[in-house]
Amino acid sequence: MPTAKRQTSTTAEDEVRYMPLNLKGVLADHGIPQSEWAAAITQTGNFAKDKPLSKSAATQILNWNTWPKQTPKALIKQQTERLLRDYNVPENVIKTIWQEDIFNQHRNRHPAGCHKGQRPRRNHPDIEPMEVEMLSTAARKHFQLFRDPFTDDVQCADDVFLSSEQRYIREAMYTTAKHGGFLAVVGESGSGKTTLRRDLLDRISREGHAIVAIQPRIIDKGRLTAGAICEAIIRDLSQQRPRQSLEAKARQVEEILIGSNRAGNAHVLLIEEAHDLVIQTLKYLKRFWELEDGFKKLLAIILVGQPELKHKLDEHQNYEAREVIRRCEIAELLPLNGNLEDYLALKFKRVGKKQTDIFSKDAYDAVRTRLTLQRRGSDGVISLLYPLVVNNLVTKAMNLCAELGADKVSAEVIKEI
Repeated sequence: MPTAKRQTSTTAEDEVRYMPLNLKGVLADHGIPQSEWAAAITQTGNFAKDKPLSKSAATQILNWNTWPKQTPKALIKQQTERLLRDYNVPENVIKTIWQEDIFNQHRNRHPAGCHKGQRPRRNHPDIEPMEVEMLSTAARKHFQLFRDPFTDDVQCADDVFLSSEQRYIREAMYTTAKHGGFLAVVGESGSGKTTLRRDLLDRISREGHAIVAIQPRIIDKGRLTAGAICEAIIRDLSQQRPRQSLEAKARQVEEILIGSNRAGNAHVLLIEEAHDLVIQTLKYLKRFWELEDGFKKLLAIILVGQPELKHKLDEHQNYEAREVIRRCEIAELLPLNGNLEDYLALKFKRVGKKQTDIFSKDAYDAVRTRLTLQRRGSDGVISLLYPLVVNNLVTKAMNLCAELGADKVSAEVIKEI
């Protein structure tokens, strides 16, 4: 009995002492991982000098308001507030982060839509990845190829394969850039998104259109903020130095865009890896898109990203971003499916080969079968016939042909992969 009383007493004491900072909830609300916050803190103590805050030290601060002795508390607070401003957390919220959460409402805080102990839901099928393979020397000799048809395969506009769907998306991107629309191009990895972006930039240059493309260079698009977008616009359109405050930058951006527009230019903000954007940044994009000179839009916006971007632009999942979602057109890159033969014909034509010299007639359907998966728990199917996946499968098949001494890639060869 005495032991039981001591355990109960200790637990109660811990419950009283446990009093997390409001910072814990603010990080969760704005999609900032605690690990990222810890990495943003540079320590100054002897043994920890210039090292980031450890995860255990970060937990002590967030959950117990217990601070490391080697690094001044004021410095940790200063760096934390700077990170939150980079994420555009409102100043009135930042003022509260060092207060204790007296109601313990953030004790078991976890991302929205994810129960404690679970990982967030992922929207992808159960796929066994195929190892990437290069075309072997033996395969080149076997098929009398002097170049790999799938390496550096897009050197000019004529090398871009365009199905009817891709042709529509290509024109939609150009029209958006020229007339000030708002478009999201969504596609699986390897579906050709980057190729279409490069094609747009090449077309603007080749045809001499007065369209200036603005491309934020920050690698981690999850950290792209309104301030960073302002700086990208300022640096790509002028020689001016970005001003300090976000208010001053916003005014500077509007002045520069208006001046460039009156000089005859259109402008397009191109953001790749847009599926990594946080919801708050997506919401701010509407403000940029609404910049006008009279009746003319000053800035078109094209987002390019994987299917996760489509989920972020779903009003049912992110109702708070409905203002931007309702204004953004979504164009989705579909698998090759019925265009497989035409796609491969283009790839081999550019290296001086007919596809009939490489493939048997039954090979195409075998490729479709190999790259079509049954979706678990439903009658639907998933097609993986995206250019990058097809390239890899065909490369493997050609290598196997050379190894087996087969004349052409046939259905039997495809089934062996």
